[in-house]
This record gives sequence, C-alpha cells and structure tokens, in this order.
Amino acid sequence: MQKEIPAWFKEKGYLHISPSLKMKEESSSIINKIISPKFIENYAFYPLMHTFILERKYKKGNPEKHTIANRRHAHKETGTGKTKSNAKLRPLHYASHFDAIIYGYYADILNTKYNEELLANSDLNEAVLAYRKIETFPESGKGKANIHFAKECFDEIKQRALGEEVAVLAIDLKSFFSTLDHQYLKEVWAKLLQEPHLPNDHYNVFKSCTKFKYVLKDDLRVGKKNKSGRKKPFDESKLANIRKTKGFRCFFESNEDFRANISEGKLRVYSNPFYREIENIDKSKYTKRKISVGIPQGLPISAVLANLYLLEFDTKIIDYLKKNHNGFYRRYSDDILVVCSKDSMDEIEQFAYQLIKTYKIKISEEKTEKFIFKNLPYTKSNYSKRLTCFSLGANGQYRQAVLTYLGFDFSGYQVGIKNQNLAKYYRKLISSVKRKAKRAIKLNESNCICKKAVYKNQIKKIYNLPLKFKDAENIEETKINRTRYNLVLNDRGFYEFRHYMTKTKNQANYRSYIKRCCETFETDSFKDQIRKSKMIVHQAISKHLK
Repeated sequence: MQKEIPAWFKEKGYLHISPSLKMKEESSSIINKIISPKFIENYAFYPLMHTFILERKYKKGNPEKHTIANRRHAHKETGTGKTKSNAKLRPLHYASHFDAIIYGYYADILNTKYNEELLANSDLNEAVLAYRKIETFPESGKGKANIHFAKECFDEIKQRALGEEVAVLAIDLKSFFSTLDHQYLKEVWAKLLQEPHLPNDHYNVFKSCTKFKYVLKDDLRVGKKNKSGRKKPFDESKLANIRKTKGFRCFFESNEDFRANISEGKLRVYSNPFYREIENIDKSKYTKRKISVGIPQGLPISAVLANLYLLEFDTKIIDYLKKNHNGFYRRYSDDILVVCSKDSMDEIEQFAYQLIKTYKIKISEEKTEKFIFKNLPYTKSNYSKRLTCFSLGANGQYRQAVLTYLGFDFSGYQVGIKNQNLAKYYRKLISSVKRKAKRAIKLNESNCICKKAVYKNQIKKIYNLPLKFKDAENIEETKINRTRYNLVLNDRGFYEFRHYMTKTKNQANYRSYIKRCCETFETDSFKDQIRKSKMIVHQAISKHLK
C-alpha cells in the first residue's frame, strides 16, 4: 500500500541550477532524507535563484518632492526635473527543487507550533491573517481569503460608527522581510520549539535563510543585451539536450558543470545583500559597521518566519489595545490596521512606533495613514445620513477619501475593488489581445490564407465567467484536469515528455473573483466596475490588428 504523500511535499515547476526531481518514483527516498535530522544538519544548500517582479504603481505625488501631486505612474522631481517611475521592484529568491521541499517541511513544523500558540489566545488568533489557513466555517474545509478579512474589518468600522466617530490607523512596516534581525529571529525560533538553542538541523536551515547565497536569473541567459537592457533568452538547445540525455530539467548538466561556470567567471555567486548600519563606538574613534539582516522572499519558509518574528509584538499590542482603548487590531503580513476611538488614535500611534523599534524594524511613515469615519447627511433635507471616510493629513485637515485595505477601497457607504487592481486587470486584457494580434499578423504575412484575425473564443475566457459559474448544477463536470509530465526513457535511448492527468482543478479568472466579492459583500457594485471589459477587448482588437 502506497504511503500518503504529506502536504509539504510539493512539486516545483520552475527551472533551477539543480536538477528537477522525479517526485512520483523517488518520493519515499526524498521524504526519508528530509525527515532525518542527521541528514539535514550536514546538508549543503544550493544557492538561490534571484529575480525581480516589476509592479507598476499608479500613486499620488509628494508635494514636497514632486512638481505634480496628482496620481501618475511617474513623477518629476522638484528642482532637478528628472522623471522617476513609481514602479516597485519586488525581489524574489527561489530555492532549488530539493531545497524547497526541505524548507516546506520545516515550515510545516514551525507553522503547526505557531498555530498552537495562536489558538491559546483567541484575540491573537483572530488578529493574525496572512499565511494561514483560517476556515470560513468550522470543518468547512474552505479557507478565508482577503475578501473575508476585508469585510470583517469594514463591518467592525460600521458597527463602531453607529454611536460615535471612528478612527482607523493603517500602518505599513518598512522593507519588512529584508530588515528582520537574525539574532532575535534565532531566539524566537528556539523559543517556539521550547529549546534553549536551535537543534542542529534547524540551525542549518536557519543559516541557509540568513547567510544565503544566490545567482541572478539574468546571468543564466546567453548573448548580448538587447535595447531594453535584457539579455537574450536562455540557451534552449542546451536545456533541450539536458532533458533529452539526462532525464531532468536544469540549467546545468551536472554539479561539475555548475562549478566550472563559477570558476571560469561565467556565473557569479552573490551573498545576502541586506544589511543594517550600527554605531561602533571606540575610545579612539567613532565608526559605523554593517551587520547582515533580513531573509529572502520566495522561500516556502519565509512566510511563517515573518509571522513568528512578530508574535510577541502582536501579543503586546493586542493586550495594550484591549486593556486601555478597546481597540480592534488586524495584521496581514506587514499591513497593520487598528480601529479605535478618535481621541485615542495619536496615543496608539505613538505606542506602536515605540514598540516596533524594540524589534529592530521600522514603520514606513510615508505609507501610514489616518482616517476618520463619520455619519453625515448627504441630501439637502439633512435627514438621510451615511457613513463617510475622511483622511486626516499631517496638518490636521480633513479630506474626503477612501480606506484602501487588502485590495479594496472602502468609502464608508460603498466598497469597491482598488483602482490600481482594476487598471492592472485592464492592462492584462490589452496585453493578451496585443500578443494574439501580433501572432495573427505574422501568420498572415507568411501565409496569406491565414486570416488576420483574433477570434472571440480565444479571449472570451478572460472577461467571461468560467463554466462552473454558468452551470452551477454540473460543477463536477465543468472542472478541468491539470496536465503534468514526466521525462521517460524511450526505445531510442533518449528521454521524452510523457504527459499524465492529475487532480482536477476548478476554472477561475478575474471575473469569478469579482463574483465571489459580490457574494461575500452581498452587493452587485463590483460587477459595475468591470462592465467595460468586453468593450476594452474589442477596442484593443481593432487597434492592434491594424
């Protein structure tokens, strides 16, 4: 009888500097190695693979720094006149396939113990939202998402606003993952395990997360850079040859090949780039020195370590709010939301600022916002009132605004999808049409029989509801199977892809997400926000097929 595969044993689909694993054939061998503390304490982790995700930001300018304060994707700096993009580069680090499973196993150990700590304190259990599975109803099997968390916060504001003005503090932690103090992280890790020091296997995993090495994904490309500054694509002939002759997917055919590229200077290995400057006071001179901090984003263990790091902070601020101000506290990763009375807002803000300093991380003052919710008349008769949101500026002035939280805009009387997220969705629609139009034009140029057209069925799934929402009675029939593959040795002595079907997966797209928003918030206002989807797609087809 085949053993049940644990939840942390997950297959990774990306290419890395180490070989992909034969998950089905070698699962028992891999699991036995990973659950052996002796094996892990002597294991040498591969360097991570580093890349960036570019996130466009449509945001307001700073009147003190920029010539125009309106919302834009880029702003001109006052004085210099230089245009600076608001786009944010989010660094991500990917572990090799075997290393990722190790991180997943130890993340599962820590997460189990971390959740036990939260369950012992009901207020704490309700306050920490990110990177956890919180069921919508007991034993339902379905987990809450950002939709449910946002609704709970907005409902709390509405409830409190029935009798008085309500204040909301939206606090953002600055460069959270890249500023975590290693010594404190090691202490809380050992404390969670109820050990005086980290066991050897846990310590080796800790070192791999803090003293990590990495290679740049762009350095694995070949050829000279193009006009946009990027190198040409990867060496596909080499990758295909490795698949064909070795039976695995990898950038290198062996560890010797990987080491040779490093020794010959073809591939550079970097060390942890995150650091903090501290004062080094000597009797003779005053200097500053750099110490290593932070953990990489993208590892299966990064999320639970981030939550663990703030366990004591969450506990202290919840106790303070409960005893002194009857406050409401929620934290989703590095986004903190506090709902309280207007009179206690400044005092709570100062307490949070001072408390977070003791954990050697900072609050982003630029992103921290204050809001006041009031019930005000909105008709000439002054009889009808509605809850209205106001932003409180640094000069103490009120300005009507919206509270943005977990991808939603809340004005007090209405909830909607965040404008930036809608813009992102529309850009994806246009980008998809643009690619298909470009392909159609090329085909038409090479073969005039092929029509220069983008067919509706190619893009209908982008802006239409998936099948499972159209035919709710036959949901099981409308699920789609997920296709996977193995590299199997054929009769000619080479490896080839052999596809197979795995567990079924429900179809979903942005439209189905909007439908879930409507069902959770019990309003159809979200549908109105994407009513232009079809029109935008047809306009893009007309434009890019010319």
